[in-house]
Amino acid sequence: MASRRQRTQRLQTMGVLAAGLAHEVKNPLSTMSVNLQLLAEEYADAKSPLEQRTLKRARLLLGEVDRLDRIVNDFLALARGYEISAERVDVELLLTDLLRFIEPENEQLEIAARSNFDAAARDVFADPKFLRLALNNLVVNAQQAMAETGGELFVETVGHESMVEIRVTDTGPGIEPDKLEKIWQPFFSTKGGGTGLGLPTTRRIVEELGGEIGVVSEPGRGTRFTMVLPRPPRELGGDTLDPTETSR
Repeated sequence: MASRRQRTQRLQTMGVLAAGLAHEVKNPLSTMSVNLQLLAEEYADAKSPLEQRTLKRARLLLGEVDRLDRIVNDFLALARGYEISAERVDVELLLTDLLRFIEPENEQLEIAARSNFDAAARDVFADPKFLRLALNNLVVNAQQAMAETGGELFVETVGHESMVEIRVTDTGPGIEPDKLEKIWQPFFSTKGGGTGLGLPTTRRIVEELGGEIGVVSEPGRGTRFTMVLPRPPRELGGDTLDPTETSR
């Protein structure tokens, strides 16, 4: 397995390449978007079957151009890295809010969400915006894994002396062993229509926050992602735990 330094060097190289890619791709995408918008406006009052089909196709293509533009932007952000501004974050509150936000979708997918939060593991040292993005990616990944069958989503936190562990577990079909390491590669996806950028983005964010992320999976039983993040420094009230106070 590649070391973190090797991954960092690759990402730096990727950032240079991504900037060139973005320039070469976004300009024609912008031209296509403008012309498709003008075409859709011309046929906005379409009456004949031919005009209606033209309007439908213009709108379909416009949607695909917008999707490609978002993919390019997401890849560029992943390659360049993120401007992290870490602070004390109540991860229990953040996770509770996130689970509440996805509750309607869980009900529709017949996914039962459960949580178990360690009272001694509420605070982490992170950028709240990017931490939420990383956690949201993991939760959405779990939802997609159980989209066809339903199942259980379990979110928990565990406190350690200087770190906080966040676990996101699903009871989906699991990931084949030969694909486990590939899930961190940009554009690799086991789901139809997926961009393959969610998990690489999550890993990059976690590492830039000074943490680590790992995954274990058993085909037919489910998958667990484990994110480990540092506690806040002492000057922010982030005193580490006394090892004698916890058996974890």
